[in-house]
Amino acid sequence: MPRGMPEVIATKQKFYRVANFPNVIGLIDGSHIPIAAPSLNEDIYVNRKNFHSLNIQAVCDANQIFLDFCNRYPGSTHDSFVWHNCRLYRRFQAGEFGGTHLLGDSGYPLEENLMTPIMQPGNRNQVNYNNSHKRTRVIVEQTFGLWKSRFRCLHKSGGNLCYTPQKCGKIVSATMLLHNYCVRRRIPLIGEDHGDEDPNNEDDPDDPDPQHEGIRNVPAARAKRQRIVQDYF
Repeated sequence: MPRGMPEVIATKQKFYRVANFPNVIGLIDGSHIPIAAPSLNEDIYVNRKNFHSLNIQAVCDANQIFLDFCNRYPGSTHDSFVWHNCRLYRRFQAGEFGGTHLLGDSGYPLEENLMTPIMQPGNRNQVNYNNSHKRTRVIVEQTFGLWKSRFRCLHKSGGNLCYTPQKCGKIVSATMLLHNYCVRRRIPLIGEDHGDEDPNNEDDPDDPDPQHEGIRNVPAARAKRQRIVQDYF
C-alpha cells in the first residue's frame, strides 16, 4: 500500500484521472482460485459455484499492480468476512490511510473506508456516482483477468491446483508478485488474451452478507458517500 503522503496523493490522483472518483487509494475484490478437494475440512472449500477453491482477496492500484492480498480463506468464505478479518482492514481502522477509501462491489458492506455502489440511485448525481464507481472499479477485474491469463494454472480452464490449500496459497502469492514484476517491466502477454475482464465467471459479486450488515458505523459511511455524491457528481 502507498507509504507516506506523497505516495498517497499520487495514488489518489491516478485514480481520479480514470473517472473523477475522489480519494481512492485502492480497488478491492475477491477471486476464486480452483484447487483439488482437500483431505481435511473438504466441505468448507466448496464455493457457491460448487467447486473447491480459495477465496483470494486483493487490492490493486490504477496501474494494475497488486498492493495487498489475503490468500488463506476457503472458497465458502464470504468476501465481507475476508475483509473484516484481514490485516489491511485493521490498518484502515487504525487510521493509517487517513480519509481515503477503497472501492468495492455490492458484495462488500458500505463503510467509511470502503465505498460501494448505490443500489437504487434516485437522482442524476447518484447515477453519475455509480457510473464513476463502475468505470474505476473495473480495473481490479481487469487486473485479475491479466493475472490469470499470464498464469493459467489459476484459471478453471487450466484445471486446478493439486496441492494442499496452504501450498496453493503460496503459489497464489508467488504469481501475484511475478505479475507485479511483469507489469512494472511491461513484459507483454504473447498469444494470450489481455485481461479485459476476469476470465472466471464465478467471480461475480457475493450477495450482501447479513451477518455483517449494521455492525459497522453505517450512518457515518452513508453520510460520507452522500458528501461525495453532492460535491463531485
